[in-house]
Amino acid sequence: MLYFKINNERFESSKSKITGQELLTIANLLPAEDYELLYRINEKGYTPIQLDEEVNLKTAGIEGFKARPYKKLFIKVNDKPYEVEECFMSPIEIMKLAGINTDHNYLMEIRKGGVEVTYQDDVDHKIAINKNSCFVSCEIEELIECVIVNSKPKDWSKQTISFEEVVILAYGKVSTDPNVIYTVNYIGGVLSKPEGSMLKGEVVSVKNKMIFNVTETNKS
Repeated sequence: MLYFKINNERFESSKSKITGQELLTIANLLPAEDYELLYRINEKGYTPIQLDEEVNLKTAGIEGFKARPYKKLFIKVNDKPYEVEECFMSPIEIMKLAGINTDHNYLMEIRKGGVEVTYQDDVDHKIAINKNSCFVSCEIEELIECVIVNSKPKDWSKQTISFEEVVILAYGKVSTDPNVIYTVNYIGGVLSKPEGSMLKGEVVSVKNKMIFNVTETNKS
């Protein structure tokens, strides 16, 4: 099996000699006639590959390709058209383009014949984009009962939580002493940002039993 990349996305072929059309078909960039396929010849640029042109994947340096649509490309998200310039986009990128909250929604692709493909648990998957790409957003249904703060369950039912609210759950209040510094880190968050740290005034989306670690430091 031989591997190649189109727009930095990895694919495989059982054949070493393959046409431009076959490369685009493997990458699900269809119809292939809508895309220009190129490969890098040197640091200065790319050279085009025709659909019927055959390339040898065993040739050194030829495993990396670039594809771009010939014309403006429009996709539909919740029945609204959006212009895109990329051949591959993640569910997160598509939802952001459509102004959809990525913390509380996931994306579903509606393919030919009404086939539904969900990306609820795969937000980083790169989807091949074509002029027939159609998507709908679906709300994530999750009951939030508590969060875990410094290893202790704390009742919480809201979809978001602020830096200050996490500190209050940990220590009962936020100190007014300017020498007191709080550090807040979390894991088990929403798929778009499952882990990270929080700054004063910041608000993050919540998942049930999301874990927060809060430390209090006195500079004096």
